[in-house]
Amino acid sequence: LLGYCEVHIEQGPVLEAMGLPLGVVTAIAGQDRFVVSFTGEAGHAGTVPMNGRHDALVVAAMYVIAVEHEARTTPGLVATVGNIVVPGGAANVIPGRVDLTLDVRHPDDATRLQASQGLIGYAHALASDRGIAVDVRPVGENAAVSCAPRLRDLLARAVRDSGREALEVASGAGHDGVVMSQLCDVGMLFVRCKGGVSHNPAESVEVDDVAAAIAALERFLELLA
Repeated sequence: LLGYCEVHIEQGPVLEAMGLPLGVVTAIAGQDRFVVSFTGEAGHAGTVPMNGRHDALVVAAMYVIAVEHEARTTPGLVATVGNIVVPGGAANVIPGRVDLTLDVRHPDDATRLQASQGLIGYAHALASDRGIAVDVRPVGENAAVSCAPRLRDLLARAVRDSGREALEVASGAGHDGVVMSQLCDVGMLFVRCKGGVSHNPAESVEVDDVAAAIAALERFLELLA
């Protein structure tokens, strides 16, 4: 196999902000996913004094803020709590348990792993301080995939030969190239998309940008041959 080359919308706002139709991908970010469960003690919302509560949702809320802070202060890191469930929750019940998801991504595996371990450690410390229990269950992990230098170089040259700037960008989303990298070198070309929106009815690209991608890919194949 000579390699695998994937053309995909960026799914992000970088190319649009830069006013560029195409980007050459440097790496596909590694990803960790966890389910974090905080277990406190349910109780009557009107009869349990505030100083006697073990509210799992309050701890979960504090943890969500900590996750955002970690991502905002670590360059290149993104971290997301995308789902929160309060089993048996009701307006007049102190939440006794909260299950939430944690998604951590970075194009450098060492940085990602350090951030994930730090956030897991913080979940345990926070739960201990508030007198509740915590369980962290890993549900998925993908290592970062670096795009092959020779394919990156050829893609960049192809973009420049077609008369456009070859901006290098990392991908925070998973792609087929992650799996294909187990078989061969991978390269990837991003196409600008409106507002960085994807997996949504509003997802769209301009015809001219698609034409630019086709022209660059054609040139890339000529250079590869």
